[in-house]
Amino acid sequence: MPLKALKKIREERVSLKKPKNKEERSAKNAENFLFIKQLVKNPKALGSIVPSSEALGKFISKQIDVNAEGCFVEVGAGTGALTHELLKAGVHPEKLFVVELEENLSAFLKKSLPPQVHVITGDASHLETLLPPHVLGHVEAIISGIPMMNLSVFEQLGIIRSCFSVMREGGSFLQFTYGPLSPLPAKKLGLAKKRMGHVFLNFPPATVWRYMKDEKEVAGLMQDAKAAGK
Repeated sequence: MPLKALKKIREERVSLKKPKNKEERSAKNAENFLFIKQLVKNPKALGSIVPSSEALGKFISKQIDVNAEGCFVEVGAGTGALTHELLKAGVHPEKLFVVELEENLSAFLKKSLPPQVHVITGDASHLETLLPPHVLGHVEAIISGIPMMNLSVFEQLGIIRSCFSVMREGGSFLQFTYGPLSPLPAKKLGLAKKRMGHVFLNFPPATVWRYMKDEKEVAGLMQDAKAAGK
């Protein structure tokens, strides 16, 4: 990449991260402090040494239809960096359900997000019991900040099964990662995958993937499971 292009990316990263006023600076400092505290406590649960950037949040927001009738779910929301960008992009607060496993992060989200946003403390592998009954089957998309690469295939399967059990037919699962390869073994999980693009203005640079249920793969997995049970 040319030196001028690298310089431009660096300048844009700084401008995106720079708070605009005293209130924003205070909120950003609180977010960074909590993030570092959580990083020291459990680094594998975060997957990065800094919160996600505005650039990543904007890119992910472009991958969903914010005006869709259904709801949106974010799992592994952390300190809410992506959540704020989803709201800025036009996702209605009352249609956004944010699930975070860590209680201290969940408490921070409840204070920092609009009161209409539904913040839920819980495990993403149990969405069918965490979400309200009227939401089940009406989720348009799920945005994941969970560091899937740090989980076992068994843990990944639990989360994926739960996510697709609450989504509408044709719903999608968006996941970002910091490597070029898919963070999920799509075929093993019965999914079709598509790389949506790279976000170089994030640190580290991120790749966003979209996953959808692959009916052929699911049928094959069911047949394999039946055969193994004989």
